[in-house]
Amino acid sequence: MKSHHVFFGLMAFSSATTLGKSGILAAILPPLDFAHYSAAFALVGAIASVLSFGLVEGMVKKFTRLVAYGRADELRATLGSDARRLAWRHVAALGVVLLITFVVYGRWLLAPAAALVVLAFAANAFAISASLFRAYDRLVGLGMSATIRAVLALAFSAAFSAAIGWQGGLSAEAVSSALVGLAFLYYSRAIIRSEAMSSTSSEESVDAFISGRSDGVWLFAAFGLALVPVSFDRLWIVHFSLPVSAAQYAFCGIWISAAFTMTSVYVQKLGPDFIRMRAAVESPSILRMSLRHACRLSLLMAAGAAASFVVLHLIWYDGFWLKYQLSIIVVVGTLATLSVQVTPVFDWALIALDGERGVFVGAALFFGSCTAFFAISAYLQLGFTAYMLSFGCARAIQAIAEVVMISRLERLSSAGYRITVAGSRQ
Repeated sequence: MKSHHVFFGLMAFSSATTLGKSGILAAILPPLDFAHYSAAFALVGAIASVLSFGLVEGMVKKFTRLVAYGRADELRATLGSDARRLAWRHVAALGVVLLITFVVYGRWLLAPAAALVVLAFAANAFAISASLFRAYDRLVGLGMSATIRAVLALAFSAAFSAAIGWQGGLSAEAVSSALVGLAFLYYSRAIIRSEAMSSTSSEESVDAFISGRSDGVWLFAAFGLALVPVSFDRLWIVHFSLPVSAAQYAFCGIWISAAFTMTSVYVQKLGPDFIRMRAAVESPSILRMSLRHACRLSLLMAAGAAASFVVLHLIWYDGFWLKYQLSIIVVVGTLATLSVQVTPVFDWALIALDGERGVFVGAALFFGSCTAFFAISAYLQLGFTAYMLSFGCARAIQAIAEVVMISRLERLSSAGYRITVAGSRQ
């Protein structure tokens, strides 16, 4: 069996485990408590992005090109220095967050506040090790790390949520994720040493372009901006909509998160391939490849989600359909929205074409559209369907804009290559 088949199997299992965790918590906790847990957990990505401030994002392309050019010493130094800087940032943030939480809310929210920072550290630690796994094409190792993290998160969050509530579940998941993240960071250093000893590549391409200094900052700004709607949409609906709409959005948001996670898993293999294709003298069109893979993912995710809703309706109607007041309109709105959660494919295509600014433009359009649509929905006092479709329309606008930018960058790149070849022939 090929390694990427094992990888996709492991990632499918870890994604299913994460989805199962959300489903189990939705069944264990009262609807409003699950909405609170979901809203709090959604903040983790935003916190991780702010504390990274371009360091982790810059590794997306940098690690792959450093490995391709055989620059192991620079890779080892970059990993060590950036990991230490991130660790100190999280320690400082933990102190600030605890102080602010104690002053504003008192003691009762200290544990979940600390858990959010610890989960952010775990997310950044996993992102660093994932970049290294992708660079060395060690997809099985990447799949194993995601699987271990997901299984432990499910076990600890479910057990402690059932015992002491959503705050205990969030805190327990934070501790387990941080420990696993640290373990894989240390393992990443061992990978570099072993690969450097066995590598036959030279460092003759030492002057080859790796990445611009601002590339990581542009990606930080893009991912941070795109995370705002993802992180605060549930909080917005909790405050500006009816409790039933908030509970429906939190529950159906499981499928939206699963779809985006599935796309993110898929591009773990596809994204580095885009970058390697860009370095080749002649390569297939990145635009056509990205569109083909995005359409394939969209259809697959919509079909899988529809089947899962049917199964829930047939097997456990009272547990979910009746509890969260689901209907055909709710399901159709969810399916329409999850089918456009394919923008990571286009993000990676832009990164491969050195178009990090294009990723930022797409994220800005997503942020602006989502904010405007949510504000209109709140002003008109609309319910779940309006909010869900607003999120989907904003993501579709982002995808269309990124496709246009990929096409433009590829044309410019192709024109530059033709000029270079013509000049060399003369």
